[in-house]
Amino acid sequence: MICTFLSTTVVGIFLLQVWLTDRRHAAAGHWCLTMWIGSLCTLLFALRAVGPPLLTVGLGNLLAALGYAFMWAGFRVFDRRRAHLSVVLAGPALWCLAYLLVPQVTADVNARIIVSSVIISAYSLWIGVDVWRGRGREVLPTRTLAAAFFVSHGVIYGLRIPMAITVPAAFGHGTAYSAWFALFSLELFAHTILAAVTMLVLIKERGEALYRQASRTDALTGIANRGSFLDDMRARLADPAQGTLMIFDLDRFKAINDTYGHVAGDLVLKRFSAQVAARLEANMLFSRFGGEEFALFTPGRDMASAEGFAEALRQEVAALPVRIGDREIAVSVSIGLADIATFGADFDRLHSAADGALYAAKEAGRNQVKRAAPSLGLSDVADRMKAPAGADAVARAG
Repeated sequence: MICTFLSTTVVGIFLLQVWLTDRRHAAAGHWCLTMWIGSLCTLLFALRAVGPPLLTVGLGNLLAALGYAFMWAGFRVFDRRRAHLSVVLAGPALWCLAYLLVPQVTADVNARIIVSSVIISAYSLWIGVDVWRGRGREVLPTRTLAAAFFVSHGVIYGLRIPMAITVPAAFGHGTAYSAWFALFSLELFAHTILAAVTMLVLIKERGEALYRQASRTDALTGIANRGSFLDDMRARLADPAQGTLMIFDLDRFKAINDTYGHVAGDLVLKRFSAQVAARLEANMLFSRFGGEEFALFTPGRDMASAEGFAEALRQEVAALPVRIGDREIAVSVSIGLADIATFGADFDRLHSAADGALYAAKEAGRNQVKRAAPSLGLSDVADRMKAPAGADAVARAG
């Protein structure tokens, strides 16, 4: 009892600190209450030999049910699911009704063991199932272990029910006396410690996952950034198959910034990226490559198929409504394409070819889709490198 009280109190303090530091960890607030309710519950159980039964047994078991209810709610909140108040109150309400209105439960320790075991087993099994189902929304390393842990605890705790029926525990000094009851109490102590560790580890893993996601995401548009795209492309090109790289550049973007302001420019970037992202198919990679330049890799598409897809995107962007106040901004995009079948699986060569095709689209009047011919991968790039340094920058700025 002393060890349980100390451990739940200390973990409750740490969880409170986590919640106060970052309110996005709403589950930590629920779990903090779980730990402190568990501390008070343990304290009341420790006083059963000397305290009034209504307080130490009645209220103590009520708090045990409430603690597990808040634990269940915390895991629901952790997975961004609704924690129904009716479910939170169901367990404590069931205990109150049984203890106050059923004389056999009030007087018989084994009847009380059965009722409390039903409540705690139900919450534990539900937590385990919810944690397991959450893998589809968010993959965290500890999820599987946590799910197995809570399900096994629910099953083990539920075994107290047949034991209380077939081998009733004796009663003395305010509590049950039996070898099996002692073993189940030891398992409950271990569960309390492991549950606390599970909560802290899941919060840590969630934070690390969010940090990794932020490091791979463009802050303005919410799509992948250049580094993320390059990492994923290396993995795709390590086992080369058919595919086409598209390089997008928004036309006259500098003029949009100069005429309408940078807020309008940011809005154009966000609207454009959202429009393309809405059309993405499975396994496509889309990123903001820098400034107003974007990259899209379409695996499994040859040049002809990718060109049709790019042309549809170009037309949708040209019809994209972007309004600033009472003014509408005309948006268009130039697109350059290069495929693996022609230029191979080397990303630098593939990117140079697509970039050359993009340059050709700009030169031809913008708002166009251009394929990269084999020459664009080598000679055109060489010609561009021989051009005056400022010429290419001026052309690309449009």
